[in-house]
Amino acid sequence: LKLTNCHIKGAGLEPLRGSIIIEQIDLSLVGEHQRPKINPEPQISCDLVLPILDSIIEREGCTLKYLEFPSVWREESSAESEFHAFILRYNQIRGNWEETSCLECNHSLPDNGNQWIDGDVSDPIVYGTQRHTCYSCMKHYCYRCIINGER
Repeated sequence: LKLTNCHIKGAGLEPLRGSIIIEQIDLSLVGEHQRPKINPEPQISCDLVLPILDSIIEREGCTLKYLEFPSVWREESSAESEFHAFILRYNQIRGNWEETSCLECNHSLPDNGNQWIDGDVSDPIVYGTQRHTCYSCMKHYCYRCIINGER
């Protein structure tokens, strides 16, 4: 699901509640390779969307591989926010799913203490971004293979 150029608050995502078949949810509201800044700021609400996302990731058999969030959520990084609490829940739940390996080197993911979604509030560039998963093909790669050009 890619919500490019949508003007939503989040209630319209209710039909996704509890889905086990959705693999990608892009809430950035911008097209691929576009700057994440939107003017005026989008009105998409954590209060409406996060309970729906929780209902998806908590289901046994969930196949969600990629989440992308609106930049407005990521820019307001705070370890006390509901968004941050969701990132922590996602990483914990995702860690209990079937083991995933890099498609190139077969290394277990996430590696080197990294998480599936970056939760480092001190780094606003990467905070709240998906790691180890290609946006286009949904395949998993480790950082080393991406940097070394193997991917």
